Amino acid sequence: MVSTRKTFVNLLALVSIVSMLILSVGIPPVVHAQKYPREQTLIIGGAYWSMPPNIWNVLNYGGSNSGIVGLIYEPLYIWIPIKPEGQRFVPWLAADLPKWIDDYTVEIKIRPEATWWDGKPVTASDVKFTFEYVPKKVTTVAWAGMANYITSVEVVDDKTVRIHLNSTNPNYGDLLYQFYSAPILPEHVLKSLVDSYGSELTDTSKWPAVAENADFRNIVGSGMYRLIEIGQDYFIMERVDNWWGKNVKSYPFTGSLPAPKYIKGVVVYSNQVAANMLGSGELDWSCFYIPGGPDMVKKGLAVAYYRDFPYYLSANVAFLFVNTEKPPFNDPNFRKALYFAINVDQILSGAFEGGVVVKSNPVGLLPYWKEYLAEDLISQYGYTYNPEIAKRLLDEAGYKDVNGDGWREMPDGKPLRISIIVPYGWTDWMFSIIIIANNLREVGIYAEAQFPDFGAYAQLIDSGEYDAAINNFGSFAAPSPYTLLYWAYGRWPPGIWVGNLGRYNNPQLRDLIQKLGNLHPELHKDQIKQVMRDIQKILLEEMPALPLWYNGYWFLASEKYWTGWPNENNPYGVPIIWNGQWQHGGLLVLLNLRPVGAPTPTPSPTPTPTPTPSPTPTPIPSPTTVTVTTTVERTVTMATTSTVTTTSTVTVTDWTITVVLAVVLLIVGFVIGYFIPKKK
Repeated sequence: MVSTRKTFVNLLALVSIVSMLILSVGIPPVVHAQKYPREQTLIIGGAYWSMPPNIWNVLNYGGSNSGIVGLIYEPLYIWIPIKPEGQRFVPWLAADLPKWIDDYTVEIKIRPEATWWDGKPVTASDVKFTFEYVPKKVTTVAWAGMANYITSVEVVDDKTVRIHLNSTNPNYGDLLYQFYSAPILPEHVLKSLVDSYGSELTDTSKWPAVAENADFRNIVGSGMYRLIEIGQDYFIMERVDNWWGKNVKSYPFTGSLPAPKYIKGVVVYSNQVAANMLGSGELDWSCFYIPGGPDMVKKGLAVAYYRDFPYYLSANVAFLFVNTEKPPFNDPNFRKALYFAINVDQILSGAFEGGVVVKSNPVGLLPYWKEYLAEDLISQYGYTYNPEIAKRLLDEAGYKDVNGDGWREMPDGKPLRISIIVPYGWTDWMFSIIIIANNLREVGIYAEAQFPDFGAYAQLIDSGEYDAAINNFGSFAAPSPYTLLYWAYGRWPPGIWVGNLGRYNNPQLRDLIQKLGNLHPELHKDQIKQVMRDIQKILLEEMPALPLWYNGYWFLASEKYWTGWPNENNPYGVPIIWNGQWQHGGLLVLLNLRPVGAPTPTPSPTPTPTPTPSPTPTPIPSPTTVTVTTTVERTVTMATTSTVTTTSTVTVTDWTITVVLAVVLLIVGFVIGYFIPKKK
């Protein structure tokens, strides 16, 4: 049998060779006067895998391109999950932290400066429209769950809103999450569309047919950048020079515009190609997993959050989701056997270059929520890599080799064959599932690693036509663990599989997750610990999804054109551009970047806002009042730019190239198939 290490090395070499072929075959350079001066353009990548113009639909932002929320439409708050700086809400469209009037009423004031691009003010009516009206009319929107716990949104005045919560189902966990995740929408622009089309507005395929607003040039946002151009593998955003935030000097704003005049988002289908672009200065801000990233940092070719190991911040949990609607994945004994069969340490040392990521606990809780971890329960189940236990569990559950071909069959004698999918080009995940497939073959399960392109990967998951897949899209830290657990195991609206990718159906678990959401993360820690213990017992007993490792925030940056990136000594935010993550610090990066060679700004004194009282819900006996102090920093950035007439190389499409690339990819398929070992 071919060793996993040899397979890993061969595939790495293969991807590198293919990357060089893609870069070398007929992408003929066309040189012309630069439309967007390089010194004014920030080139970003790692969040974009396709670029059709109809995926800039804010009402379907889970399936839209990254930046629709944050750069174009803005949230009330941003939330920065970095320790030791603390977990903090920072007002963005909001003028201050939320003010709790009572247990079930929270008041929010909107910044007086906040305006839409058409000059109209952002008002309390826009917040009411977003949080109350849209969830009732567009029942498939990502924040539709707010309709279940918000009884009403009261407009106190043009810039003040009060949100009234259901006393039996306040769902603080989701409310706090939506404060920084849901984009505030312009009622005067979108209400007529919402009234006319309702939930059809979340269907990207219907979006162009139902709304003139589908043309990205007609978008009316409030953010720092507007979309001005879309190509086959890129988009261009231009700074909004009359953006309302340029005159706000209090933290987190700087009293100026962001320095980059343009943002170019690029589609790169291979992590290795991205590494080449970063090293040559063709990519400024990378959120790809870059093979050899630590070596690039050591050689001064890139900067990371940490100068040394582990280089990256921990981000989220990488799960192996299995489709529990299909046998054998509907059998908890089979799922447990899978967990015992997978050698996560081998993945970390092989696919992740010796361990720049950390193995997850078997319940999938991030270190951020360590205080809620039921370690005594976890130790009772003894989950670890142990192929002998995996074989025993499979034998006991009836998954045996009955025909002597070396592979186990289903209990009814039918063939047992499973496939594991990740997107092509995501080399860390590609290597990981090759290792996983080998691990499963070693216990007699015929398993294959498959690498569809990202669009096909998403479609297979959405349609439920898959066996197993690595995914981590919604497993980030949040004020409450409710957010991760609801994403992984909650009930999502029909047709929207942005969560519960394994389609696991357990009413008892869902009830516990809902109970968790109704507990405030600052006030009810003891009650949360008990609920979390009950949840973890189900997860350990059922293993509905397999938590494998903590993925990193894959941030690397070039300092050829831009400097001022956050790091361990200047931890002002998480420098990530993934969908839904701009609100964790990416917006602050734009305000803190400056051109290389520009003067370094002098930090201003750090303001400390008045602490916000947390609610004390009546249903919880004898609550303890807790005051949470939020410490924030202010950084002043000089928006200095220089306009230079220069030349650039742009990509053009050529059918000869397309044919050559198709042949190359066909060869890749055959070679990958060769490298995946066959059991003799």
